[in-house]
Amino acid sequence: MKVAVTVWQDTVSTVCDFSSRLLVFDVTGGEVKNRSFVPFETRALPERVSQLVALGVEVLLCGAVSRPLERMIRASGVKVVPCLRGSIEEIITAYLDGGLSDNRFTLPGFASGEGCVPGGRRRRGRF
Repeated sequence: MKVAVTVWQDTVSTVCDFSSRLLVFDVTGGEVKNRSFVPFETRALPERVSQLVALGVEVLLCGAVSRPLERMIRASGVKVVPCLRGSIEEIITAYLDGGLSDNRFTLPGFASGEGCVPGGRRRRGRF
């Protein structure tokens, strides 16, 4: 399975829409293989989605993500795990161990879990 993480320095990028790098890796037998950093610089949302698809990404681990981008990514068949924070290594380990729902990996002000939203309420507006 190919997984990507939006990256800023050595942490998950706070906002997926503005991330300029991805760490892409394969998960085989519960282990990480073939890590590579990839530029993710286009601001055009359809091009971001196309890049994920072209890379063969099946799961995207990211910080906050706008509704339009999240919808497009999901519609392309990529699973989105949003609202994450932490170091890349902690996030990868938690993903492999099934521990991403731990509150320490959730952006402040967001409810944890897939499809997280500000304050744990239904989304309104841009995020």
